[in-house]
Amino acid sequence: MAIRGIILDIDGTVVLEDRVLDGAPEALTTLRELGYRLVFCTQQNQYSDRTLSERLRAVGLNVSEREIVSAGTVAVNAIAEKHPGSQVYVVGSDSLRDRMARSGMKVLSDRQGERAEVVLVATDYDVNQTRLSAAVEAVSRGAAFYVTNLDRGEPMKDRIIPGPGSLAVAIAYTAQRRPTVLGKPSPTMVSAVQDRLNLPASAMVVVGDQPAQDVKLGRMLGAITVLLMSGVTTEDSLKRTSSSYLPDIVLPSVREVPDWLDQLERQL
Repeated sequence: MAIRGIILDIDGTVVLEDRVLDGAPEALTTLRELGYRLVFCTQQNQYSDRTLSERLRAVGLNVSEREIVSAGTVAVNAIAEKHPGSQVYVVGSDSLRDRMARSGMKVLSDRQGERAEVVLVATDYDVNQTRLSAAVEAVSRGAAFYVTNLDRGEPMKDRIIPGPGSLAVAIAYTAQRRPTVLGKPSPTMVSAVQDRLNLPASAMVVVGDQPAQDVKLGRMLGAITVLLMSGVTTEDSLKRTSSSYLPDIVLPSVREVPDWLDQLERQL
């Protein structure tokens, strides 16, 4: 079946921090002109999909809110569906807490967190011992335990801070409970992408820069996988990558994706 949908990561694929990667605007324009439906699947959870769209537009990438599937939004929707009206404690951003409250959940403060029925761990620039301890107590008491994604670190301009994965591991190790992952790669994120594109797996391609996230997501979808060398993956790290995370094709950057797709379509 011909390819009709392209699932793209954001950071390391079309932007790097606040910089648009060379060739990204032209590649996205070409893909749209060729009739491909685009979805931008990201581990971002600090901002709403609307804010993410606005930030991308501000740097010259025409990405609509409807085209974004973020770990934050997926987490809010999944928790609101599974635990409607429950008391939730969020180790994460103010934006994520606000979105959780708007979904109908009762968002607890740091002082109240230990009595939560649900704990969600995400990117938190202001995390401290109080927040971690409250989350540990709630999880130890039996609260449902979720994490947006298992990223170890979050790159800043001058340093790397612990990511959701690192925070969740600290809580999990102390409380002796494992969290359920809601972002890439997880069945929850797979369902969210499938619902957004509404295409068979054979008509989709996943493009990203991280084998354990983007390639694994593609494998779970049953889609063709493309790994880009424009982000965190290096030649050395690719050689050490598990065979279960190896992509179908490796390309230097998103700039090459339209030409590669043209060649692929000729073979199908």
